[in-house]
Amino acid sequence: MSAVQVDSRGPVRILRTQDTGSHRGFQFWGELVAEACGPLRVYRTEPGSFQGAIATGVFGNVQLAEVRASAHAVERTELLAHQAATASLHLTCVLDGEVQVSQDEQSATARTGNLFCYDSSRPYTLRMQRPIHMVSVKFDHRLVDLRAGFKHPLRAATWCGAKGASVLLAGLLRSATLHMAELDRAVADRLGDSVACLVSAVCSEVLGGGGQDPAVARQALLHRVKTFARARLGERELSPRYLARSHNISLRYLQLLFQEEGTSPALWIRGERLRRCKEDLSDPRTAHLTVADIAGRWGLDSASHFSKLFRQRYGVTPREWRRGQSQAGSA
Repeated sequence: MSAVQVDSRGPVRILRTQDTGSHRGFQFWGELVAEACGPLRVYRTEPGSFQGAIATGVFGNVQLAEVRASAHAVERTELLAHQAATASLHLTCVLDGEVQVSQDEQSATARTGNLFCYDSSRPYTLRMQRPIHMVSVKFDHRLVDLRAGFKHPLRAATWCGAKGASVLLAGLLRSATLHMAELDRAVADRLGDSVACLVSAVCSEVLGGGGQDPAVARQALLHRVKTFARARLGERELSPRYLARSHNISLRYLQLLFQEEGTSPALWIRGERLRRCKEDLSDPRTAHLTVADIAGRWGLDSASHFSKLFRQRYGVTPREWRRGQSQAGSA
């Protein structure tokens, strides 16, 4: 008899260990965790029977995972970090229990009601000494303007989930665990958009409190600039000078911030606008808008110039991209 029960509902897949003995059940739990989170070493911290369940689903650009499990620990070693095909950030709300999170030289304990974060591009350990119930958001580093493999204040960070943007995110994640299996795809994607916005806001607060380290301060400032710009991509006046003036820094210093990432403010703004246009051209909810409407919506006035830029970046025209997405959706 299988040691795993699989239940798929809506956008969510639920995997549970069965009562097949502690050793066999835990062996399969390790496989489930690795399937959901990538290569990991999973081991026991307490003797006795083991039960666990993971409910995972992709919502827009983020993945949610609710975990209920007996005491155990997971570790991503240096070797496993190099073996992982992809790397993400994980922001987790502890609904019940306690998690000790360690990464690089950082270590912290997150208890019921706390949020914590770690970076799967670097080695880490999560240790649960008693049964745990938590919900985690897995998201790309680019959402918070960080780069995989680099040190930053979100490594092994933990904080209270009862104030600031954190209380909003914690409340949304608690509600999501109750209803995410009931959502259809369109609603699920909108939930993902809401979660992504709150994750960005929460991480901005944490990055902004990163101390006096000059590199961290520059990183936090760049994230604030990008967050500010993303909220104004549709405004015609958005420009490098506008960004510099709005953040009380010189245009040269702004250019140096972006130069550290191998780009310029103007190129980054154009890339973000094209990315938003590409998303709208793929979205059935904006099918009623013309290509020119979508270009104008994101601050690109000339339809012909937009088409040229889009083709340079993505290898097809906006109309060709939209047609291909429509055909793929109806197949």
